[in-house]
Amino acid sequence: MAAPFEKLEDSWYIGGAVGQSQLQPDGGDDWALDEDKDLAKKVYGGFNIGRDFGLEAFWNDFGAASVKNKKSNTKADVAYRAYGANLVYHVPSYLGAIHPIVKLGVAKVDTKGDGVAVNQKNKFDVMGGVGAEYELAEGFRVRAEYERFDEDIEQFSIGLNWRPVLTRPKPVVVPKVVEPPKPVRPIVIVNQTPPPKPVKVAPPPKPVIKTVVKHVPVIVNTPAPKTIVKHVPAPAPVVHRVVVNNPPKPQPKVIHKTLAGGSHFASNSASLTRSGQNALNRMAQDLLRDQVIIHNITIVGHTDSVGSHAANQRLSQQRASAVAGYLASRGLNRGLMTVLGRGESEPVASNASPAGRAKNRRVNLVVKGSQTVMK
Repeated sequence: MAAPFEKLEDSWYIGGAVGQSQLQPDGGDDWALDEDKDLAKKVYGGFNIGRDFGLEAFWNDFGAASVKNKKSNTKADVAYRAYGANLVYHVPSYLGAIHPIVKLGVAKVDTKGDGVAVNQKNKFDVMGGVGAEYELAEGFRVRAEYERFDEDIEQFSIGLNWRPVLTRPKPVVVPKVVEPPKPVRPIVIVNQTPPPKPVKVAPPPKPVIKTVVKHVPVIVNTPAPKTIVKHVPAPAPVVHRVVVNNPPKPQPKVIHKTLAGGSHFASNSASLTRSGQNALNRMAQDLLRDQVIIHNITIVGHTDSVGSHAANQRLSQQRASAVAGYLASRGLNRGLMTVLGRGESEPVASNASPAGRAKNRRVNLVVKGSQTVMK
């Protein structure tokens, strides 16, 4: 039930630092310390083994202390170098953008004299230190720290470390333009029968002249029949009705998604890991592909109870804002997003066990929208 570890490329780092060392060689009765400070140089590499712990290996060149012979007044140098390993604890509390660290380990110290008989090798000392890191950009952090090696060596340094956060090129999302369906006008078909042509009646016959005995011509006019024109009424038009289906109504759609804090964010940070970016990529692509009309997106960040209330509240707000910014870069409308930070106030499991705390470190997303479904 515990959250999975981060991927390899998001977990290891390398760095280097310079500073000032303070060296205290014991000269006994013959030698006195003349100059105890010098330029110190350091390189290191580490690997995060959990949310709060990491392992580091280091190499230090502390420079040299200057000593003076009490009798002859001659001067000599005593140089110090060391290498070893230590456990780094990332304190689960944020001071703004500053991340405190504590370290404890073992170092093998080599001491070499120039002008004085000192040649000490394979001396193992317990070392410890405190410091803080400040995140400049994704993958880069400035580290300032104080370290102590036994009773002879102290070191103040400032440096820069880098972890290879791999990112893929952002896909260019071109939203599809959906044209509204054109209205279908009803088609009315009218059957029109042309009116019949008028019926022509033959012209009246010519008058017949009859001859009587008296040879007086008598003209008998037979009245000509009238021409009758009959109009046949046209049949009533036949109207064919076309039923137009109304466009489908948008169907409500609600999507719930949860990002685990251990696998989708860098340890004690609001920076998204590769797996967190991939999860948000898939979510944005699905919404754009399905043409979901988004009403609103609610993004709520949560933490476990480790650390102060103010630090947990700030971290939950920063992680929710990081999710909103990444979704906006993938083509979703930032103005439709509501970002909230709940800190440790709404646990879903007990904070008494590691498994319960892993469940409580999360970012919840709720997408409310609608989608047109063709029946």
